[in-house]
Amino acid sequence: MMDSFSDSALSAYFPGLVDICQNEEGQLVYAIIKDGELIFSQEYKTDTDSFSIPERKHFQFTIPRAAEVMRYFKQDDDSLYDDLLTYLKRFSGLDDMQWAIVAHYIFLTYLHDHPCIDYCGYLLFYAVPERGKSRTGKSVTYVAFRGIHLIELREATIFRYSQNLHGTLFLDLLDVSKKAERGGCDDILLLRAEKGAKCCRVQNPDQGPFNDTVYYDIYGPTIIASNEQLHNILETRCLPIIMPNRPGNYENPRPELGIELKERLTVWRAKYLTATLPDLEPIDGISGRLWDITKPMFFINSLLPVDSSILEDSILSIAGEKDESRKDSLEGRLVAIIKEITEESALGRFAEWSIKTGEIRDRFNQGRPIDKYVSPQWIGKRLKSMSFHNRIVHGYSEIKITAQEYALILKQYGHDKRESQIPVNSHPNSLPDKSQQIQQPLKEVESGRESAQVRGQRFTFTTPEEKEVYLARLNELKETGGLSRDEMEGQAQGYLEQWRCDHDFPF
Repeated sequence: MMDSFSDSALSAYFPGLVDICQNEEGQLVYAIIKDGELIFSQEYKTDTDSFSIPERKHFQFTIPRAAEVMRYFKQDDDSLYDDLLTYLKRFSGLDDMQWAIVAHYIFLTYLHDHPCIDYCGYLLFYAVPERGKSRTGKSVTYVAFRGIHLIELREATIFRYSQNLHGTLFLDLLDVSKKAERGGCDDILLLRAEKGAKCCRVQNPDQGPFNDTVYYDIYGPTIIASNEQLHNILETRCLPIIMPNRPGNYENPRPELGIELKERLTVWRAKYLTATLPDLEPIDGISGRLWDITKPMFFINSLLPVDSSILEDSILSIAGEKDESRKDSLEGRLVAIIKEITEESALGRFAEWSIKTGEIRDRFNQGRPIDKYVSPQWIGKRLKSMSFHNRIVHGYSEIKITAQEYALILKQYGHDKRESQIPVNSHPNSLPDKSQQIQQPLKEVESGRESAQVRGQRFTFTTPEEKEVYLARLNELKETGGLSRDEMEGQAQGYLEQWRCDHDFPF
């Protein structure tokens, strides 16, 4: 054991720590729960280690006041959730269902390291410019657990904030996916949502095998604001908040405006950091990765005096939106074709059946120009990647499907007719459909053009998403100015072709 204060290791986080607070003399102290009591200490000792607090300059966020934390610890705080909503609504105009997701996520940042919580998905604010993404993100960051606002992606910074502070990172960037890839941070973003995830980097090559590698703990809450759509894999880890078009006279968030709520939330963390959380069964309509990243939200809800119905409706709305997105993907279109063939031939009455790969390819190619036809090899690889079993019978390739596999694949790609029971827009305050939000600001650009083809039928969109990508780029070029209409359309087409390559589209 280390014997002196000066020999203590600097630490701002260790298991069981509530947070670091500031006492009346301006000194930083650990807030720790011991035998059910909240105590403050400048040093923390275990049987094997001794920790002391780093200098104040290393904490780029507001520090809770120890006296206020103690005051709130000694009383009940049943109005915390409602007061948090009141605070948030000063800075932005979201729907009630969106606010439910945001508020629960803020509480989750204070319990993301709870032993029963394994995932902390990302809160994504997405829209065209000037919709209040940054303002909303900052208002959330200023009350979140150790919230830090970042306007650039540097892996060294993220590693240190994640491992040393275990804080909430607000990534306020134009195009998060591209900047993460260029900065070598894409693995960090993909893994950060899962507890225990680590990223390795070779830092000391001169020290030889094993000793040359450093492993960084990168798990923690993440808020993202982006004008551009995220990579589809990264987006599966996100809870999307599509910013409504609601101009208003909103306040500008400042860190000091959230200090009281931070102190009350710190007390809430102290009371529930080791609480036993209930066993939860998946909710019908919420499955897969979406259930993984939203299950902690329902854990949080069980600790709050809040009806779970609004949170459940909000997540179901996101599930419906994700189903629609999967339907429009290449795999979703293949599943639609498989469903069409199955129903036409009444194959669903069997426990197992086969469909010729060639028939799927023929239907997939219907309506395409001949030079845009996909090859049998491409179809075969796509079906294999979707876990369909392939076999060759009399020289022809076919896939085998069981009734169980069929039901599962329909559900995964939104073709199980669940949308008729839980429509995406069934609730008047449901999260707005992403395609509607993207198209609305682009109507001016789109006017005077055909909805499916561009002037002179120069090229054809094959999916709604391609059209969105093209028009978004065209809108950016128009705002920049200096180009003729033909030049803007040519550059937008080139941008779309590169986007197709990046997303592995077979055209």
